Amino acid sequence: MPPHSATIILVLGFIASGSSEGDTNYRLNSLVTPTAYTIVVTPYFDTGDVLAFTFDGEVSIKLQTQFENVTRIKLHSKDLNFTENSITIRSGQVSVLLDSTNPLEFDDKYSFAYINLNAPLQVSTEYILNISYRGPIRDDLQGFYRSSYVERGITKWVGATQMEPTHARKVFPCFDEPQYKATFGLMIDRPLNYSQSLANTKLQTSLTMSNGYVREVFYPSPKMPTYLVAFLISEFQSTQYSVEGSKEFGIYTRPEATNQTDYAFDFGKRVVDAMSAYLNIDYYSTDANLKLDHVGLPDFRGGAMENWGLIKYREGLLLYVPEESSPYYKYRVAQIMAHETTHMWFGNLVTCHWWSNTWLNEGFANYFENYITEQVEPELRSGDISVISSVYAAYVADEVPEAAAITNENVNSPEEISAHFGTISYQKAGSVIRMIHHLIGDEAFKYGLNIYLNSNKFGVGTPDSMYDSLQIGANAASSLNDYNGYTVGDVMSSWIAQPGHPVLNVDIDYDTEQITLTQKRFYSNSSIQTGELYTIPISYTTANAPDFENTKPAFIMDDETYTFNATNISASRSWVIFNIQETGFYRVNYNNNAWKIIGETLRNNEARATINNLNRAKIVNDLFAFLEADLVSFSTLNDVLEFLADETDYSVWYAAISGFNTLRKKLMATDALEDFDNYVLRLMQNIIDVLGYDVKEQDDFVTLRNRMQILEYACKLGHSGCIENSVGLFSKFKENGTVVTPSLRLAVYCSGLRHGDADDYEFVWDRMLTTNVVNEIYIIQSALGCTKVQDKLLSYLASVMVEDSPIRSQDFTVPFTSILADHSNVEIALEFFQEYYDSLNKIFPNMDTVVTYFPAAMHLEDDFEKVKSRHEFVDGRVVFGVDGHSGRGKGN
Repeated sequence: MPPHSATIILVLGFIASGSSEGDTNYRLNSLVTPTAYTIVVTPYFDTGDVLAFTFDGEVSIKLQTQFENVTRIKLHSKDLNFTENSITIRSGQVSVLLDSTNPLEFDDKYSFAYINLNAPLQVSTEYILNISYRGPIRDDLQGFYRSSYVERGITKWVGATQMEPTHARKVFPCFDEPQYKATFGLMIDRPLNYSQSLANTKLQTSLTMSNGYVREVFYPSPKMPTYLVAFLISEFQSTQYSVEGSKEFGIYTRPEATNQTDYAFDFGKRVVDAMSAYLNIDYYSTDANLKLDHVGLPDFRGGAMENWGLIKYREGLLLYVPEESSPYYKYRVAQIMAHETTHMWFGNLVTCHWWSNTWLNEGFANYFENYITEQVEPELRSGDISVISSVYAAYVADEVPEAAAITNENVNSPEEISAHFGTISYQKAGSVIRMIHHLIGDEAFKYGLNIYLNSNKFGVGTPDSMYDSLQIGANAASSLNDYNGYTVGDVMSSWIAQPGHPVLNVDIDYDTEQITLTQKRFYSNSSIQTGELYTIPISYTTANAPDFENTKPAFIMDDETYTFNATNISASRSWVIFNIQETGFYRVNYNNNAWKIIGETLRNNEARATINNLNRAKIVNDLFAFLEADLVSFSTLNDVLEFLADETDYSVWYAAISGFNTLRKKLMATDALEDFDNYVLRLMQNIIDVLGYDVKEQDDFVTLRNRMQILEYACKLGHSGCIENSVGLFSKFKENGTVVTPSLRLAVYCSGLRHGDADDYEFVWDRMLTTNVVNEIYIIQSALGCTKVQDKLLSYLASVMVEDSPIRSQDFTVPFTSILADHSNVEIALEFFQEYYDSLNKIFPNMDTVVTYFPAAMHLEDDFEKVKSRHEFVDGRVVFGVDGHSGRGKGN
């Protein structure tokens, strides 16, 4: 191991003043269930009086009970003002009286309102509960919130919504859990000078009122959960709208960005058609009232939100301008649009019963975001990207002892629910779904998903209903007949219900041609030993009959060990590769002799070409993980990775750069860093020469992205040619206005700032203030932290606190992540964070999130001591611990 190999493990955790784990008091009681809502919203934006940024609301809920003696209605409400005098309940023409002594109670801790009745509700009788109330148009990007943008010097206000997972209760009193699906009819009162408001469904009628508002009534929605309710009140426009019969599809943005929507319009139309065809359930036929609009918002907390019929995005994840945007954002727009479109079926048509099984929504969206994009836009190579991004990210999150299972029953409070929306529910679940797809085959997979969706449409799904549906598909295709009676549930539940994933240890005896496989749960800290066993679909191929296209597993292994004989490997002493195209969610570690043979093969250009690029990338990614866990020696890593000197594939280099970066962090501030950088640059020289510094007309999408990652890393490591070229392009841009090709901008901007002065920083900062292209703003924000001028680093950090900051509230962490990308900036960022924590926390209530970025930037014991000495700066909310064992920084 390199010097200072003992890595600091930071365990960040909230010191709970009463943990909510297992606290089912956050849950509704199921005594009363809703069937339909009608909601009226009247907003008051910058009115200059006490009504400013508030709204009046009225909700009517049709509900009933199947239980005797129900004298209390329990529903969610948070930050909404109403009294018993604004509540009515009736059944037909008969009013229901409230309890005269205690008609209404609020429980602020659990966000409940209790309406107490004078007499029990009648079983199976429909009641209508009506509540008039007032609430805030929030400034925290939750519930019904306000956003703004400046157009020709005038501030324009936007009223947008974000209900998922538990924010509908901040907009209207409701039964705010996913299983309580109902129809929703919205009536939106918009100011007369605003554009037509948008909601989940098509507009039914509109009426101009005498108070300066237009009331717009929307058709009722399909049955859906509260978290999918959405509306938009704005001056947005659409220059891209399509009506084909009953199919309505549109893209909406602020007026000055409508020229950036061409790609989203084209791709979005194609991807909804592709998903409709794949699942054999047409989106537009689901409900006649549905349309499909995509909206880019200046302020949006998440990446996007799958509201049925009204998908909302951060602007930069919907807008794309080829001549001004990095190719990365073309992929991101496609990926996110595919993800959210997939939710129209997985999450909307069929919803997870409770948030403990968020994966039934998010896992499928994560998988299809790349799978269906590969079908619609093959040039993006999203199938490969699903491995090097989703699978690799899932491994990292899943290799720590505190990793939760995909199904996590300890989810009750809003905080626990939000925390469950993470890598495990998204990327790991998507990786497991991908594994099952390859196990049962495409026809069985498609048929099974169709069964699941049709059997549960407008209702809720469970893991068992998913397993059973996929089993029906597998039976129809006879795709599990060769696996000794294993069912889809046998295999899938092993990965869904328990945390972690295995490393498959492969011991090849070439003399006897016997291969012994051993599985154990893999941890980045190899001293941790637990006994989980997984039901693993095993695929492999050999040099004598290489077949990397057939990903169907050869057999299924669920014991700790499995031994079998391979054929025709004794004489040739050639490679055997397991986990074809990384279709299984497990790492593979070979015995020393097998690693040696693999290394020799990879160093031979002709032989290397016979091994699939994803398996070459897997070899690289796994080796770095095994080095981290002390399972292989550096000499083994070095021997195998020598092939990189001739490797040109994007995915392989993605894995390599990620691994090298992890090692490099450990060598910061050591004498070995320069030698390490030179070692990596030697391996990179050929790919630098092959790609060159300039974009060529014949470059395809993957070549552009490959050059991006190679030059960004080469310049960072000090490659003289890369720096000279990038700084030269920066100078021409600054002095002559010579535009930098979008795919080179991050490398050029960062190099220009890294080797520049304060004036260079101000030039790039001014560029950020004047461009109308959000993708360009993102690139600049990532590059600003590259400057070596400390005053400018502090200025960048402080920029989030100024009034009318150019850094949007959703992006307040970006200056920290940009600056912490350089290890030498750890102390300056820590000192700033300590000094201004209280001020920052008043502006950004989730400022503690920033603490989790420090572990990734900290590499040595002295870094830890700096943080440890300052841990009080978060007011006792974060505790740091140290472990001398090798491992990654961890956040909880």
